[in-house]
Amino acid sequence: MEYIADLHIHSPFSRATSKLSDLPGLYSWAQIKGINLIGTGDFTHPGWFSRIKDLLEPAEPGFFKLKDENVPQAIPGTAPEPIPVRFVLSAEISSIYKRHDKVRKVHNIIFAPDLESAERINAKLASIGNIESDGRPILGLDSRNLLEIVLEKAPEGFLVPAHIWTPWFSLFGSKSGFDAIEDCFGDLTGHIFALETGLSSDPDMNRMISALDRFSLISNSDCHSPSKLGREANIFTTSFDFFHMREALKDPQKGFKETIEFYPEEGKYHMDGHRKCQVCLEPLETRKINAVCPVCGKPLTVGVAHRVMELADRDKPYYAPDTPGFKSLIPLAEVLGEILGCGPATKGVMTQYAKVISRFGSEFNIFFKTPVEDLKQFTPVLAEAIQRIRENKVIRKPGFDGEFGVIKVFEEGELDSLAGQIALFTGKKPAQKTSGKTKTTPLPALKKNCAAKDLEKSINPEQRKAITSKSRKIVVTAGPGTGKTFTLVERIKKQIADRPSSIHKTCAITFTNRAASEMKERLEKEIGTDCQKIFIGTFHRFCLDHLRKDSPELTIVGDETRNLFIRRIFPDWNKQRQTEFISTLQTFFEDFTATENAAPKAEAAIICYLDELERQGAIDLDAVIPFFVNRLKSNPALRTAVSECVGNLYVDEFQDMNKTQYELVLLLAGHAEVFVIGDPDQAIYGFRGSDLEFFFRFSNLPETEKLKLCRNYRSAAGLIEAASTLISHNTRKEDSRLHPESCDQGFIEYFQAPTARAEAEFVVKRIEQLMGGISHFSMESGRGGDGKTPETSFGDIAVLYRLTRLADDLAEALERRGIPFQLIGGTPFFMKPEIRPLYYFIQAAAGSAFSADFTALLKSRKGVGNVTIKELEKLPLRCDDFFAEAASLDIPREAKALFLCLESALKQLKTSGMSMPEALINALHYLEIPAGSHETKRLLELAGVFGKDLHALARHLEQNARATVYDERAEAVALMTTHAAKGLEFPYVFIAGLEEGLLPYNYGDRICDIEEERRLFYVGCTRAKNGLILTSSATRMLFGKNMIEAPSRFIGEIPSSLLTVLKTDTRPKKAKENPQMKLF
Repeated sequence: MEYIADLHIHSPFSRATSKLSDLPGLYSWAQIKGINLIGTGDFTHPGWFSRIKDLLEPAEPGFFKLKDENVPQAIPGTAPEPIPVRFVLSAEISSIYKRHDKVRKVHNIIFAPDLESAERINAKLASIGNIESDGRPILGLDSRNLLEIVLEKAPEGFLVPAHIWTPWFSLFGSKSGFDAIEDCFGDLTGHIFALETGLSSDPDMNRMISALDRFSLISNSDCHSPSKLGREANIFTTSFDFFHMREALKDPQKGFKETIEFYPEEGKYHMDGHRKCQVCLEPLETRKINAVCPVCGKPLTVGVAHRVMELADRDKPYYAPDTPGFKSLIPLAEVLGEILGCGPATKGVMTQYAKVISRFGSEFNIFFKTPVEDLKQFTPVLAEAIQRIRENKVIRKPGFDGEFGVIKVFEEGELDSLAGQIALFTGKKPAQKTSGKTKTTPLPALKKNCAAKDLEKSINPEQRKAITSKSRKIVVTAGPGTGKTFTLVERIKKQIADRPSSIHKTCAITFTNRAASEMKERLEKEIGTDCQKIFIGTFHRFCLDHLRKDSPELTIVGDETRNLFIRRIFPDWNKQRQTEFISTLQTFFEDFTATENAAPKAEAAIICYLDELERQGAIDLDAVIPFFVNRLKSNPALRTAVSECVGNLYVDEFQDMNKTQYELVLLLAGHAEVFVIGDPDQAIYGFRGSDLEFFFRFSNLPETEKLKLCRNYRSAAGLIEAASTLISHNTRKEDSRLHPESCDQGFIEYFQAPTARAEAEFVVKRIEQLMGGISHFSMESGRGGDGKTPETSFGDIAVLYRLTRLADDLAEALERRGIPFQLIGGTPFFMKPEIRPLYYFIQAAAGSAFSADFTALLKSRKGVGNVTIKELEKLPLRCDDFFAEAASLDIPREAKALFLCLESALKQLKTSGMSMPEALINALHYLEIPAGSHETKRLLELAGVFGKDLHALARHLEQNARATVYDERAEAVALMTTHAAKGLEFPYVFIAGLEEGLLPYNYGDRICDIEEERRLFYVGCTRAKNGLILTSSATRMLFGKNMIEAPSRFIGEIPSSLLTVLKTDTRPKKAKENPQMKLF
């Protein structure tokens, strides 16, 4: 059977992919195009995989078809030939990793013959990274190891390197690829038998390289919209099933006939160039100017043609006997658009497109099967175009640096002579043209480059001084966007290069796990796997690692377990007394000193609590640092041992130091070289006990060198001027003023809404304007903007606020408009009260030894009251056999019966052999959780990724059970507190809730530190690169009260010349001189 296959597509769960790319939509367009087989794409995404299982059913071996009830009607206005359409399980993986001392970014397509194989692959990948945020997951996984996973989990499946010449993300890409396939896949290279050439190359180009002779070259659309299906495709002449298709790819003589190709010049990375400067060059021209843009001086993006030339070892393409051939074409909509003189997606073009498809059955029928004479009878001008395409008589303008090329059929002005034929075709006269000549844009003259410099390739004098200084104690004041992390990493890199043996005694301490991860990633790019020899982590991790050297089984007691201990030790206390004790406990830890008689000074209740923890082999989370510091001070032997492990100490965000952390740094500084870096103007954690005084105190220690980084590479000049003026109102500040490297001014806007809901609606409307509109409604309602804003995506935008309570209205407004967002710091969906018992059920079934997991699960069951819970809380923190331990307790008979039911349900889940979703559905009835709720469906979808692997699912949930964290890869608007935004940056930042009482925050008895609140606003403002939008509400319901507050005083501290006040219609009106006097 001869059939056409497009094996690489994407689902709506991938970024920038049409919602119409669902399975029925793909089916409809496959018929229009004339495609018999399409890849499902994205089977690694839990949501898409769930839809695959719901909508498809097995057909021919390894292929799937839509269930009868899901087969759609033809798209209105079309009547394509009703050909059979099948699906094959496919997914694309983006791998970013280091190999051979270079960062590699490679995309690969994986194929699976059945759902079970796909489930096994998904479960393994989920244990490696996040497969939920994007249909094409980004994983730190070596391509060779990905291939190994496919071979182990899906032995009948296979892997194909994707679009192998794309500069940024491919096997041979000029930016981050390899020169030989063996360098990528190593000992497993023999399992690769096909390569995807991509839109910017064709078989002729690839057959210039003898090393590729043994591979089949396949072509696919990689489409993100169903109308783009078949831009490239493959033609097979073999039995119609997965296994014969795979064998044909291994050996083309078994039925791989040819490929359908894009003209490679139309691909967006064909030639060399720089899109921003509209520079497009041939490879030889690029070499003459050393691949540097003649306009701006930045490196050119080297295209596919250039890269192929670098690796080619032939003067012309060589085709062995029986090598598949190829045909090139221009998509039919583009051909019609050229004929009609308008865009391929316009209404006029699509009307004629539907007529042509209805007449001839499919797009590929028109290109390859329909006689030209038949086309002439319908429309002579289209017949002429198809004839020229079949004969490769086309006009080519190549694409470059991400900009698609243009392939045309007719010379300029030629269609004027065919106007009568066009009129017959459309029933309308063609549009009059003002000129017969093409308007060309001249190459821009050489001009000064005002864009921010590339930090990774340029070290300024201030940074160089910080990197190379020989002082043993160094304090660096680094303002926002000055390259703080870059400088820190470069200094570590230089230290290790100068003194390789010092790597084992190098310690870099950060304040958050996110910052530690970022530093690890950067160091790994610079020094490879050697970075694993360096300690990089938080103060908590540093202290805990050393405590566990003496007590390997030491257990951390966090919030929930702390409450359990308190209830167990003090059963007569009410909730208020428990809360008061926790506050007292935290104060005790903050004030903990090194004297040996410190503990006896504590009140009896604290001593009792600490004694119980010690008996259980546990330590309170808040006690980790102070207890370790106490031991260092009182134990000379331990102090010596720890000091010998730390020869070079680096501390990030030093302005956020509290008393105990500062004491630890001083202890380590006695024997180590110390490099600390931070910004006093960004000290915003006073409410957690940090004190800016420690930064200045360390700066004034003898023999401490003080350095400053003042060049801002992040924000537009106008934003930096505003932020600097704002922070100058503080008395306790750094004297250094930021100097912007960007010549752009950026913009700052302010809008006051009447209510919080109106404020949220304004934010949504402004987001749509920044993005140029996100729907027909956006354009028709004036939300599409003026077209002057650079291209913006959802991930370029953050909405910040002082209090988490302000997120609700904003999230609701975004959800209402269908704008994707990620709510940072929120509770993960599976930890919400209505579904949390299922989380504990999964942990218990997976063999959790923590009695708290079982107790939390039983709390949700009717018949388990406070008496029973109190008895259960008497059990040890860890129970290897919870039910055996619980059976010995004095608890009501009804509760014991429930225990037996629970034990039986858990055993059934562990031994059922069913997939996770099936097994969990059976447990829902026992747990009294509604199966139809949104959260339940979402968790079941997620569970489906793990197939039958209960332990992998449990580990995944446990690792993600804390508050949600920012995922920079997610194509979604970020909602977070201004505190959480510290260390991040976005092209556009909104700061909402700018009212007196909220920022600065001053509610009830709380007296705010006005300078810290101003620093917090400063942090928010300096997250923005290009634009800052400030909003407030005249009235707001908060804490059960209707608050009426004036706009924040901080808005009035921004120079009026830099601030644009927006009215209700959002048309900018420049602020008059000192308008704040009226506003405030």
